Amino acid sequence: MDVREKLRILSAAAKYDVSCSSSGSSRCTPPDGLGDACSAGICHTWAADGRCVSLLKVLLSNACKYDCAYCVNRRSNDVPRATFTPKELIQLTIEFYRRNYIEGLFLSSAVIKDPDYTMELLVKIARELRTLHRFGGYIHLKSIPGASARLLYEAGLYADRSSVNI
Repeated sequence: MDVREKLRILSAAAKYDVSCSSSGSSRCTPPDGLGDACSAGICHTWAADGRCVSLLKVLLSNACKYDCAYCVNRRSNDVPRATFTPKELIQLTIEFYRRNYIEGLFLSSAVIKDPDYTMELLVKIARELRTLHRFGGYIHLKSIPGASARLLYEAGLYADRSSVNI
């Protein structure tokens, strides 16, 4: 599966994750037209100073090991599944930022193997964006319930905001 298809699946799955943001717009590009208003993954939130900030809102994975009845990403739900590699998600974030599509990243995930494994991947993405790629944009990480305190602390070192769905 290519990155664009993963983006389509994982941004659609992320719309159920609470983020205090609005949805993006969607408009077809006319033949021989200019621009792409694909709404996949772009949402808006507001900074403390009132500015509107565009975010790449996406899940790392929607392939959850749990079967919570309330969740659209539950194991027993018949939906398309996808999982980004950290490298794919980092590259996507950087490329969207360079193209001025976004000013930041809103990242959440279904539980892939266990809470710590999933949280380690989320932290890895944020850490590499900040340290290897010197990404100064906004990062909101959703904490994975059940992840260790050490990983939650480390996430806080790289994220501008953190929240959790309970």
